[in-house]
Amino acid sequence: MKRELARKAIHVASAAVPLLVWLLPRPAAIALLVPVAAVAVAIDLARHRIRPFRYHFLRHTRTMLRPHERRGLAGATWMAVAYAAAVVLFPRPVAVAAMLFNGLGDAAAALVGKRWGRHRTRWGKSWEGFGAGLATDLAVGVGMWMLAPAAVPLAAAVFAALVAAAVEFAPLPLDDNLSITLAGGAAIVAASALIG
Repeated sequence: MKRELARKAIHVASAAVPLLVWLLPRPAAIALLVPVAAVAVAIDLARHRIRPFRYHFLRHTRTMLRPHERRGLAGATWMAVAYAAAVVLFPRPVAVAAMLFNGLGDAAAALVGKRWGRHRTRWGKSWEGFGAGLATDLAVGVGMWMLAPAAVPLAAAVFAALVAAAVEFAPLPLDDNLSITLAGGAAIVAASALIG
């Protein structure tokens, strides 16, 4: 639980990124987040190829890394890539919603699931965690609809919240920082197109 709290503290802190994206002009947000993602990937690749770098990297992060992250990219790297991709691919309000689905919804699902999860699936997720993630994603969606109703219609926001929660809950092979963010944003765009 202590490790999960540390990991999800990073998720919640990542809510500062969509706030920054909301306040900055889109070109400035892209100019900021794309290089950050590139640096994150470079650091992750370096720790796999350069022994001293790997030693220092693991010394500070070992307790938070999951087993698959020790062999591949770390979750924080996937998050940086996902957030940069969201800003490039989606209109600003959609990108902000997509990031918050990941930063807040995933954190709520994990923390509630770890602490109060009693009804578990065969892949380890709990229905209690799913409910917490869905409630958080719905709150994010409704909040974005209130802030930018033209870009995030209410029906699209609700649909995207369901998609984001389902993607977090499902045992998908992709890192969930990437899949939640991109699926949530794509769901808003697709549903908005159908509504319009």
